[in-house]
Amino acid sequence: MIPVFENPAEAEKSVKEAFSFPPFIMMENASRSLSEKILEVWDSTESDFESVIFLCGKGNNGADGFATARMLYGKIPVYIYCPDFPKTEEGLIQTKMCRNLKIPFLSDNQIIKTLSSKSQKIICDCVFGTGFHGEIPECWKKILEASNNSNALRIACDISSGFSFNAHMTVTMGTWKTALLSDKAKQVSGDITVSDLGIKREMFNKAAGKTSCFIIEERDIKLPFRKESSSHKGTYGHSVVIAGEKSGAAILSAEAAMNFGSGLTTILESPFSNLKQFKISPELMISGTIPKTCKALQIGSGLGDTLSENVRNIISTFETWFCKTKNPSCVIDADMFSFKELPELLNTLNKVPEARIVLTPHAKELFLLTQSVLPDFAEEKQITDATSALENRIEIGRAFSKKYPDTVLVMKGANTFIAHKGETFIFKDGAQSLSKGGSGDVLAGMITSLLAQGYTAKDAAITAVFRHGSAASEYGKKAYNLTAKKLISLL
Repeated sequence: MIPVFENPAEAEKSVKEAFSFPPFIMMENASRSLSEKILEVWDSTESDFESVIFLCGKGNNGADGFATARMLYGKIPVYIYCPDFPKTEEGLIQTKMCRNLKIPFLSDNQIIKTLSSKSQKIICDCVFGTGFHGEIPECWKKILEASNNSNALRIACDISSGFSFNAHMTVTMGTWKTALLSDKAKQVSGDITVSDLGIKREMFNKAAGKTSCFIIEERDIKLPFRKESSSHKGTYGHSVVIAGEKSGAAILSAEAAMNFGSGLTTILESPFSNLKQFKISPELMISGTIPKTCKALQIGSGLGDTLSENVRNIISTFETWFCKTKNPSCVIDADMFSFKELPELLNTLNKVPEARIVLTPHAKELFLLTQSVLPDFAEEKQITDATSALENRIEIGRAFSKKYPDTVLVMKGANTFIAHKGETFIFKDGAQSLSKGGSGDVLAGMITSLLAQGYTAKDAAITAVFRHGSAASEYGKKAYNLTAKKLISLL
């Protein structure tokens, strides 16, 4: 797994102290990496660029821009726009060097004309770094908006300024930062390159100190390949998916479980389910009771109104099975996050010895979960809607893990965050082609399948989330015709 740091400034400080790096060394290496990326783009693209415009703030992100402009000056045409006087020592030094070299600085009038011109150019955003908080000043809003509306190729230095610069690519320095993995950042970062700061990445990460956040890599997953030569269907577990008022969701989950290795897969038919209107694969079993061989039970997908007596009876059946079963496992999804008694249910389930529990909320469901299970935390962090829930997923995951340390929380989004025992595992390559009804039901079914096959809750979540996202990417991140059924066929 790749370590991710929440406080990059502290991480860099630790590295400087560990290797006795003088302050300017990292900036020089960062700027060299950025200049190499710009030259690579300049030389490899079919576009006929005329110049590179550096938008520089008054902090060290701006200093990176000055240093990069200095390195490129004389090789390609460069211009600098910096409306504010630098406030850091490095910024003052780099500005002085650029002035002495006679690198052209653009005025307020010149920058607007330059950005609005039809000439081919590269714009490099070096205004605000990862330490920026608050609102973008009005003067910079106008410039960043003009940059976004231009026909330029846009490159962000370290991070898009306040997530207001729509970059085609981002060159971030030293290591991965959690700020780059938010849904906001994904929208405006483009392709992200992590550059070294003068030492190997592994040495940087080790010296930067411990972290509780990690990016999931392919080598971290454990696909359910059948390595045992002597086995039978019971060897690979029995997955059961509860069908509610909208049974199509349960069918998709069951098919996903079957296609992801479950030896046996059953749809649990409830009195009010509408299974009869669907054509169901003969490979799936249908039962009115939970089979004795059930190893993992999924509840929530298409379940229905949790205020109705019928649905509550199904939830009661689920709870009874879980509490009376040895080493039970379950996936809680979708409509279950509207269940008012969910906190009490989770308290009960978590008391069962060796239980494996995975929750899979999307943004709105995560908001509902936070409101019901972590009300004081939600009030403190001002989590008032789905958007604010997404923005606080790491903190929500930690608070949830503190209350339910053995339960895994899968928080779906443009990037998916998995929380367990105070750690966060991030899948960063989510595809927009998954933005279609049924995709979440497929993921829930995949996790259920792995639980039935004996995976730990953590390993089941990590493996299923990675394969779910990577399968969609293989089909096409921008594809508009990816359906849940097609996704299942790719597993």
